[in-house]
Amino acid sequence: MSGKGFAFLIVCLLACSASTLAATPDSSCPISSTASPVSYGRLHQIPTVAREDDVSHTIVTPGGMVLRSPEMVAATDVLTVAARDPDAMCFHLITLAKDWHKCDIAGVARKDAENSYLFTEGSVAVRFHFTSEEQVEVAPLGTAYRSRCEPSGSIERATYTLGAQSK
Repeated sequence: MSGKGFAFLIVCLLACSASTLAATPDSSCPISSTASPVSYGRLHQIPTVAREDDVSHTIVTPGGMVLRSPEMVAATDVLTVAARDPDAMCFHLITLAKDWHKCDIAGVARKDAENSYLFTEGSVAVRFHFTSEEQVEVAPLGTAYRSRCEPSGSIERATYTLGAQSK
């Protein structure tokens, strides 16, 4: 399977798993909702290790050193909102970073300000601001969220769009 095909498969599986997890009844979500979960996505590029036989990512310096540059591939971060009311939001956020390392955070975010919700758990804090029904700005506060990530995982401040999918 090609790198792009594999990347598409991973993105589809993550989107499906996020929707499935968010759709699963969760006793920790204080909001009752009959509506289906809503998924927002963020399309971006991540660096991955290129195949050894891919010469387009190999550089030989004048001194004879062989350097490898990363292959950039498409990835989609997914924010699934299982339920939302004026005071709280139940969510599941999966982000992808270098070499497919991910961050996975789920829980209940409480109202912070008009159209904004703040998730805090211990020292982990992430803000979600709905700029419209179609867009959500996600912003980590500090770096404590990294405890929920694989080694190179990260959550970047970014805008997630309703129905954004990998192309």
